[in-house]
Amino acid sequence: MAIVKRTKGLQNVIDNMSESAFGEKQSEAIKKETCLFCKQPIGSFRDELSRREYSISGLCQNCQDEIF
Repeated sequence: MAIVKRTKGLQNVIDNMSESAFGEKQSEAIKKETCLFCKQPIGSFRDELSRREYSISGLCQNCQDEIF
């Protein structure tokens, strides 16, 4: 799954913040197709909007449902 296109600087900021908060870089979680929050494989998504949200936040469908 591809990461949303961002400048390298912005992706570095997001990766540093996610690593500090969750112990893992957001870009690495997305490359591994795991959830940044629960660390589980992402599984399936309800719709394309939820799949796109994963590419932005790194959250699986279950974590998206709980958090949002």
